[in-house]
Amino acid sequence: MTGQPVKRNYAAATLDYLGARYVGVGPELCSYTTEAIQIPMRDGVKLAADFYSPELPNKQSPAGLIMIQCCYGRGAGISFINARIYAARGYQALFVSTRGTHGSEGVFDPGSNEEYDSQDIVSWMRQQPWYPGSFATLGASYLGYSQWALLHDPPEDCIAAVIPVAPHDQAWHTWGTGSFRLDRASWSDLMSRPDEDQGSFLSSLANIPGLSFLRSAKLEKAVADLPLEKSLQKYFGDRAPWLFEYLKHPNVDDDYWASRRHHIALERTNIPILLVSGWYDTFTTQTLHQYRELCERGVNVNLIVGSWTHVQGSGLHSMPEIMDFLSEHVAKTGKYNRSQVRVYITGSGEWRSLQSWPPSTQPHALYLQESSGLGFGLPTQAARPTSFVFDPLDPTPSIGGNQMSAGGRVNDSAYADRPDVLTFTSEPLSEDLEIFGFPYVHLMHESNPPFADLFVRLSEVDIEDVSHNITEVYRAIDLARDTSQPLKLELQDCAHRFRAGTRVRLIIAGGSFPMYARNLGTEEDRVRSDKTIPQRHTVSIAGGVSQLVLPIAIPV
Repeated sequence: MTGQPVKRNYAAATLDYLGARYVGVGPELCSYTTEAIQIPMRDGVKLAADFYSPELPNKQSPAGLIMIQCCYGRGAGISFINARIYAARGYQALFVSTRGTHGSEGVFDPGSNEEYDSQDIVSWMRQQPWYPGSFATLGASYLGYSQWALLHDPPEDCIAAVIPVAPHDQAWHTWGTGSFRLDRASWSDLMSRPDEDQGSFLSSLANIPGLSFLRSAKLEKAVADLPLEKSLQKYFGDRAPWLFEYLKHPNVDDDYWASRRHHIALERTNIPILLVSGWYDTFTTQTLHQYRELCERGVNVNLIVGSWTHVQGSGLHSMPEIMDFLSEHVAKTGKYNRSQVRVYITGSGEWRSLQSWPPSTQPHALYLQESSGLGFGLPTQAARPTSFVFDPLDPTPSIGGNQMSAGGRVNDSAYADRPDVLTFTSEPLSEDLEIFGFPYVHLMHESNPPFADLFVRLSEVDIEDVSHNITEVYRAIDLARDTSQPLKLELQDCAHRFRAGTRVRLIIAGGSFPMYARNLGTEEDRVRSDKTIPQRHTVSIAGGVSQLVLPIAIPV
């Protein structure tokens, strides 16, 4: 079932023009028409879609076809960045609403249907008179996840993919640290609301993840109350049933997650791929994992990482590169004349072009010292351990970092004033120090009781004594670990220059709330119990047993 093609009106053309100026792309080549479509799936469900067709002069052929699957609607704001900007530059674009969302039939069950629905969309496209014989995929965040689901079984006629800030593994994000990622609750709140007016530009922006925040004080309270699951059930009622399935399956290897994990796509995909991320994105770790896996197999993969949050990394600041990538691999009219890897170096304010990620580095250890110090010299064997207490009823707050909505590079100096946080800070550096890749820590650590989490962050203290975050890691402690050996934790990749005069700071805490569900200090389920026990964390430093290891760039 299809509608009639509708020509772009003046208001849409104006929005397209202003939006293109904002994202920094070149002039339009043409106008376009939009046609409403219903796409049948194998089980009889029909997905709502809009087909954008460029109005090219002199019977020119379209530059190629782009397929986009989206669960956030097809209104003005979201369609501009995902479809209209390309249609105005000669591409066909099929913009499809995910099952159970924004006019598409069926029930929305995040991650469970994308693998087969995407194959059905491709099968349907091949039967259309406008199908050019090949297509590319595009879209950020959940739209990128849908691409990985398609690439679980890559169609031969899929020739390229642009995948910004996107996971391939829902389980990894939800429970990969051993603690429940609480942005699953705020995202579920967004996704379980009734459809809003898709004609409104503002409502379209509200449907972009990361701009929704926690939406209401009631949700903030629901996330804070214990037991967590019961509190969320009271808030959600019969909305977002998938959220409670998430809570029931903390084991990432559980069968429940099988249809929501697409590691196999990284083993099967051979098409050119452009990955885009931000150092403060929610899915940075997964994007860099995707890059490494594809690189090891010799896949043609390009990587861009800016100093961006989730929304900033979704394509708003990398549209010129995306256009160049499509020009080479889809339109076949240009060349992607950019390095394989381009990263923004925080602390320096500059971009760096690289042949691979990470570049060559050598490890340098800084040792945790008495009196909250951090230095290159070994502490004595007499150096005393240091400790803090994490109270689940007054949890250490999340400040910036890789949060979905409140993240980014921020002033995190407040951590140094909290009694439930350890900070170790170096003397001012005598010369610039560049790091690339993932720092890691060795911590001779124990907790009482043993049920505890660790949050570790690397920050920089500037000459004004203000601390800003660089990278971090969160991990629920494995009860089976050998406590006689240091605990090794790898922080997320980063690219940073410590300038001379700045100081290196290591931050250690027992939680990061509301980014992660709190460890309650008991052997009971953290999402179903309301019993809490404060946890005393002790870090030993004698003889250099606890250290921060930085991947320092090798001069070329």
